[in-house]
Amino acid sequence: MPETTASKRSFRIHPVRILMYTLLVLGALVCIFPFIWMFLTSFKTYGEHSTRVFWPRALTIAPYTDLPESYELELELSPTSTDAWGGAPSSQLPLMEGQFELCQVAAPVQDQMDRSGVELPVTVLILIADTNSEVDGYDTFYYTVESRVIQQGTTRALLGQRWKAPYYLSAPDMQRWGPQLIVTDNDPEHFTLRVTWQPVTMFLFNYLDGWTESDFGKYMWNSVRLTVIQVVGVVLFSTMASYALARMNFPGRNVVFTLFLATLMLPEVVTLIPNFYIVIQLNRFFENTFGIQNAWLNNWTALTIPFMASTFSIFLLRQFFAQIPNELYDAALIDGCGHTRFLVQIVIPLSKAPLMSVVIFNGIWSWNSFLWPLIVTTRDTWRPITVGLSKFIEEAGSRIHLMMAGAAIAIIPILILYFFTQKQFTEGITTTGLKG
Repeated sequence: MPETTASKRSFRIHPVRILMYTLLVLGALVCIFPFIWMFLTSFKTYGEHSTRVFWPRALTIAPYTDLPESYELELELSPTSTDAWGGAPSSQLPLMEGQFELCQVAAPVQDQMDRSGVELPVTVLILIADTNSEVDGYDTFYYTVESRVIQQGTTRALLGQRWKAPYYLSAPDMQRWGPQLIVTDNDPEHFTLRVTWQPVTMFLFNYLDGWTESDFGKYMWNSVRLTVIQVVGVVLFSTMASYALARMNFPGRNVVFTLFLATLMLPEVVTLIPNFYIVIQLNRFFENTFGIQNAWLNNWTALTIPFMASTFSIFLLRQFFAQIPNELYDAALIDGCGHTRFLVQIVIPLSKAPLMSVVIFNGIWSWNSFLWPLIVTTRDTWRPITVGLSKFIEEAGSRIHLMMAGAAIAIIPILILYFFTQKQFTEGITTTGLKG
């Protein structure tokens, strides 16, 4: 009987526990919803986002089934004038013109045509120009569908580097579904075009378009460099400062530590203008004294050095260093160790977990920094990827679908960093004490 009673108690439902787990699940759903929205929006077309369609067509199998076969065709080109193509820049003369009949399209394009009452075939017009003397043959290609107004529904591609597709029925969204047009021979005497449907391109259209249009590779590399420089600086200075506050006795140590903690009470926006003023004065000092232009503004120095003194990192490491037994230092002192050797050979190897926490926290803060880089830079030389995302905000409106695709690309390095360091990160948080 006692065993039966105990077993019944073990399976008894606890209302408090059920409520706690329910709140945790609801909190997790609330936190993950923005990521779900970002992911779905990154695959939508501009029209789907504008009409608030929940599930993007790109995440269904319909656009990728029964695609026509790819083929190549050789076009006959003839000279044209700028009057025939409204808005064609005079700097791109001489111009050549060609056309072909498009008899097959992907299912989304066909649906759009059916709704608009347009029947196949449609005429695709091509305008080519020679704008680069270093490239043999013609290098600029404009595609339109039954319209010579190149400002509307126009695309541009370079030989062997990019594909493009014309707009259909003045609907840029249809460009995504192809066909993708690739120039395989740009010699006007035998101008050859490949008409193809590429499922991978159709699926990742926003990611590919956002990466190439906003030069995401450059911004990504800037973010990597800035993050590495800042994290290395934070680890170096925070380790030394934390060790001094935790293991070295000097007058006013507790006062200094209290002042450090007091800076955590200041919002970032309060220190923004003073920090910017300091950077301006430092930039002028280097320019007037050493003749160095942009020593701080538009340079990595202003983007990293002001953040290498991290109060949170110093506090976290100081609390961990304070827990190391004094007997270890006494034994090291007998063996002839000083503070520097004790720090390098004993304290740091024992502090891998909190150090990894410092790396992750500061890596995330540096990677996500937006307002400060936007203020202290005016050129793209050192601007990070967060500022690069703002390129999708235009006067006519924001291209949210491309911005979300860029945001999804931007969080990939952080996810990879956390995936490989989550064990040390969790251990660093749980083992770091909070005693004074």
